[in-house]
This record gives sequence, C-alpha cells and structure tokens, in this order.
Amino acid sequence: MQNIKIISYDQRVRLFWALVAISMLSLFIYIYAVNAIARNIVVKQDLERQIANISNNFNALEFTYIELRNNVTMELAYQHGFQEVKSPLYVSRAHPQSLSFNTSNR
Repeated sequence: MQNIKIISYDQRVRLFWALVAISMLSLFIYIYAVNAIARNIVVKQDLERQIANISNNFNALEFTYIELRNNVTMELAYQHGFQEVKSPLYVSRAHPQSLSFNTSNR
C-alpha cells in the first residue's frame, strides 16, 4: 500500500498565494539591493572626486610651503624682529641622568 497524500483545492490556493508573496518579496528585495548598489557607486565616485581635489589642493599647498621656506633669509628674519643669540643654550647628552624629572613623592 502506498501513502498517497491528497492536496485539497484550498491548500493549493494557499500554497499558490504564499509562493506569489515570496516571489513579490524577493522582487522587492532585489530592486532595493540594485538601488542601494547604484547609490553606493555614485557616493564612491563622489568621494573619489573629492579625494582627488583635496590631493591636488594639498600638493599646491606643499609647493607653496617649499617655495616660502626657501625664501627665508637672515635679513628677512631680522626684519620680522628675530635676533641672533650670542650665547646659545644647548642640552648636553653626556649626562642624561641629570636631566630626569622625578615626579614621585617619597
């Protein structure tokens, strides 16, 4: 004897509408995913364009800095109020222990 399972008409209708609902849900998820991917691509391209602009701006600023740095002379420093120190103060590296700052309270 075989076990034959009979699907009634009501069960077939419910199964059909469940499959239709699953198909529609899958279609909406697919459309949303494609839309999200397209938006993310546009945002990525915009960010890459901004990075290129900022990089070009940075390069221009770097060249301006180098040009200004190369134009600094002793005469220009004197004009801006800088003075040459007659007896410069240097930190000696011969005795590094003597330069420690003890913060412990003993």
